[in-house]
Amino acid sequence: MIAALVLAIALFLASVGAHLSILGVGHRMLDARRNFSAKLGVALLVLASHLLVATLFAGGFWLGAELGLGGFDKTPAMSAMDYFYFSLINVTTLGLGDIYPTEHLRVIAGVEALTGFALISCSAQLFWTMMKEGENA
Repeated sequence: MIAALVLAIALFLASVGAHLSILGVGHRMLDARRNFSAKLGVALLVLASHLLVATLFAGGFWLGAELGLGGFDKTPAMSAMDYFYFSLINVTTLGLGDIYPTEHLRVIAGVEALTGFALISCSAQLFWTMMKEGENA
């Protein structure tokens, strides 16, 4: 379980660092221009950031499975797309349940859901800022 926690914390820190860096770029774009195309650009940056976070955690799930920390209840074996799909569903806290982790990989899944919730909140704040600035323009 310690190895799963260490991996989960590393993924959390990498995800938060990447997401906040990308949102910083978005804030600077808005400071430079506040037109519709800049806002669409920021929206694409936010999407790219969330997809990057899902990709990081998908890699973490693959690594955890390779290290013997657990597996996934899915037949046949997990493909790269399955890891990404599970991670994307989990990071959004949707959690469909058609694929689910076993053993210590459940710890990583829990940390990913908490990470996703926090990062979605950060993204929502940026969108709120964009909308608020649009009212004042």
